[in-house]
Amino acid sequence: MTKKTYRKTLSANDAGETKSHQAGMLIPKADVEFRSFLGDLDPTIKNPRRTIHCLDEHGEEIELQFIYYNNKLHDETGTRNEFRLTCLTGYLRQSGAKSGDELELSKDEGQEFFKLRLIANSHSDEDTGETSNRIVLRGWRRIH
Repeated sequence: MTKKTYRKTLSANDAGETKSHQAGMLIPKADVEFRSFLGDLDPTIKNPRRTIHCLDEHGEEIELQFIYYNNKLHDETGTRNEFRLTCLTGYLRQSGAKSGDELELSKDEGQEFFKLRLIANSHSDEDTGETSNRIVLRGWRRIH
């Protein structure tokens, strides 16, 4: 059985620290591998979505939404043409997520549920023990 695992380092915006409203985590259009991992969305439909059924590290069920906001392709005045993973705010707040922590999403081939977990980052230098505010931001990256 094949397992695929992806991680994303959370930005302050992802973790809700900026108090701004966003429509979920951006998934770059060029990241075809990760989008394929989440499942196909039909671009001929306006704003197609699919439900991603997850189990968190405590066995709780969480439903995420993988959405292709594509009104730019369907409406004369549309402006959006982006992929997002939404419905994470409650989980991230409950888990105490902070910028620099990592969100992990994995799935075993043939299984219905994805696995979702938060990996806390100590945010401190191992030698000095001082906290660092510098975070290297990246998109979703394949781990396994």
